[in-house]
Amino acid sequence: MDKCDARTRLMYVLLFAFVFCGEQITADFEGGGGWGGDGGGGSDGGDGSHDVAVEAAATGHGSRKQRVHHHKRHLSRSSSVAAAAAVDYYPPGNALINELGNPENMFVTENGTVVTSQIGGTAILPCATAKLGTATVSWIRRIDYTILTIGTRSYSSDKRFYVDHTRHLKTWNLEITPVEATDAGLYECRIATHPTTSNFVHLKVTEARAEILGAPDLYIMSGSSLRLVCRLQGSTQAPLFVFWYHSERMINFDTDRGLIVHINSTESDLIMPYTNTSDSGNYTCQPQNIPPATIHVHVLQSEVPAAMQHGVRSTSTSGSFAISNCAMFTIIYMLLQMLS
Repeated sequence: MDKCDARTRLMYVLLFAFVFCGEQITADFEGGGGWGGDGGGGSDGGDGSHDVAVEAAATGHGSRKQRVHHHKRHLSRSSSVAAAAAVDYYPPGNALINELGNPENMFVTENGTVVTSQIGGTAILPCATAKLGTATVSWIRRIDYTILTIGTRSYSSDKRFYVDHTRHLKTWNLEITPVEATDAGLYECRIATHPTTSNFVHLKVTEARAEILGAPDLYIMSGSSLRLVCRLQGSTQAPLFVFWYHSERMINFDTDRGLIVHINSTESDLIMPYTNTSDSGNYTCQPQNIPPATIHVHVLQSEVPAAMQHGVRSTSTSGSFAISNCAMFTIIYMLLQMLS
């Protein structure tokens, strides 16, 4: 019986040592978890405690599952921390968009602004930003997706396109001069954020024209004054100059004849205080960047025709003769009265 008891006790000691070593390995793997404490408790009660050994043997398989589950939670928690660190280091999107909240707040210019310009004039497409930071502004023509400018540099072979940048106003206006009919369409002012932020401007192109009132022909009498009015139709900007021509000669500065030229945003007046027959001919109004207009002025001679002059002289002679006869009869009548 003593030998059997000794064998039984030896088996229990070996089993307890096996379980205890397994718990120590698990504690080392988990970085100091609570299993080592439990193992320590088992060591305290390991001198012959049958209940502790049986419980450890029975729950060995379950503890292995718990260790795997705990390891997965540990990896998941580590991944979450790493992801959070990545978000802090690499913020989603552009930092400026995150700061403003709404990408539309990056522009001061209203989206969908419409600009109207005449052919031959200058079109200014506005693009004012609120906060730009280090992002780059570029202009794109949407009809063919041509990149016109990036920053202040022009990337188009067409030198009519350039950017007027005012740093303190944060404006990146696209200027087109002179405007052509084919320039009409949609233009995009784009900020190189992530994702990109854009503002659109629509350009409408009109054709201005000049018109002289009274055209095509005007008749005046010699010696009278002449006033020609040149109206500007469909003009979107006031012309810097309007030249007047008599035939092929410019007459804006003929001040020795008293000629006066007035110019405003909608019309130009030519005033000639005295005219003669040599002032007949074509007069042309030529505004800046607008097709010219022409009128033909006819200055007529103011003298009375010869037939009309002969009739006037005959009438005057007859009147003089009648007055002379009346005087003679008066004198004769007075003499007869004296003799009687």
